[in-house]
Amino acid sequence: MSGFGANHHLRQSLVFLNMPIVQQPEAYIGNVSALFDENDKIKDDGTVQFLRSFINAFVDLIKKYQA
Repeated sequence: MSGFGANHHLRQSLVFLNMPIVQQPEAYIGNVSALFDENDKIKDDGTVQFLRSFINAFVDLIKKYQA
């Protein structure tokens, strides 16, 4: 949960500075070791899709502000 507090504080600072940030989705992932199989692959397809949506939102933000 400390990651949540640090992220929240950082977002407040960035909003004050009018910096572009990814609004949604937010990702707070606990018990990460249980997400992976013995070959270090993510077990659950729902988790993979969620992480893809997070990455896609970040890529969209980058593209929006690229020169």
